[in-house]
Amino acid sequence: ADAKREQVLTLDEENEEKNPRLQPLAWSPDGTSIYLSVSERDRWERGFERLVIATKTRTPLIKDQRLYSGFRVSRDGSTVLFAMSDGDRPNELYATSPDFKSPRKLTDTNPWLAGKALPRSELVPYRDVDGKELYGVLRYPAGYVKGQKYPTVFEIYETFFDNGFNARAAFLANNGYAVFHPSVNLVVGRPGEAWVKGVTAAANKLIEMGVADPDRLGWHGPSYGGYATVLLITQTDRFKAAINVSGKVDMVSFYTDSPRLGVRNIHAPERSQDRIGGTLWEYPERYLEHSAVLRADRIKTPLLCITGDQDPNVPASQSREIYYALRRLGKEVEWVRYVNGAHRPPRGVDESIDFEKRILAWYDKYLKAEKKKTTT
Repeated sequence: ADAKREQVLTLDEENEEKNPRLQPLAWSPDGTSIYLSVSERDRWERGFERLVIATKTRTPLIKDQRLYSGFRVSRDGSTVLFAMSDGDRPNELYATSPDFKSPRKLTDTNPWLAGKALPRSELVPYRDVDGKELYGVLRYPAGYVKGQKYPTVFEIYETFFDNGFNARAAFLANNGYAVFHPSVNLVVGRPGEAWVKGVTAAANKLIEMGVADPDRLGWHGPSYGGYATVLLITQTDRFKAAINVSGKVDMVSFYTDSPRLGVRNIHAPERSQDRIGGTLWEYPERYLEHSAVLRADRIKTPLLCITGDQDPNVPASQSREIYYALRRLGKEVEWVRYVNGAHRPPRGVDESIDFEKRILAWYDKYLKAEKKKTTT
């Protein structure tokens, strides 16, 4: 081999956002082709393709609305294994020949779900405040009736596009909630502003669709999504309940407080997920601006914080800060600590059940309580 590089695939460089998402998965055993996963950017059209190196041509193998993952090819190239789901139920394992002519199902991993009502999912396009087109995943409440408005929960993190089985969404949907996973066009230096632009626009879209009740909206997020949740409720009171799961609230104290110091805490704001864009000394105002605890006096939304005392990513002391700040201010707040929990707080089946029930109970309390009748 001479280590020479050769471009084997060219997409439309002038319309990059319209090109399908392609991901190389494996070489064919004879070295003549590369297997790819493919997904369109504006609709659920997903599957696998084969890229022939000599001709630089892509051959579709399987492509439809279903969700595909876990691609593996046998050493002799005669058998392909992959996971497939209809997008609402859990994956199952399948085997097929390289031409994908007759996939056969190998597993039935959750037979107990066969008779259960799982939420129907839909890809929803919308535009944020700046006019940028985004996508989110809506899961309708079980027994959804068109034209009826439902309490709606937004689970936030970063960007969502694909559906797939989601246990918490299924749990909430079976208790009468619509669940939406919105996307956000995050900007380095101003992530807090981006959350407001993206999530409130998503709420407007669901209200416009006639799905969401504008008076019964809630949101929660884990980790980075928890951080975003608390930032959001310092900027808007549209949402009637919020839940922060293992999210930071103080970018200054978090900067140097973790067993992963130097690996996670400093790198995240300076160069990666937290998107502050530099050090505390370069941009002190950004660190302060994105520390929700400093704007706790603006919070009107009841907040539930859930943490694990053994969390190596975001110390539980972060939620302690916002909990005591809100108590001092006379705000509605609760803090649940799992003593043996880590970044995903529950540990074990019993704690996991308790965790999900607490989330449901918080939303039921604030989104399903009967409105007080006014007298004249």
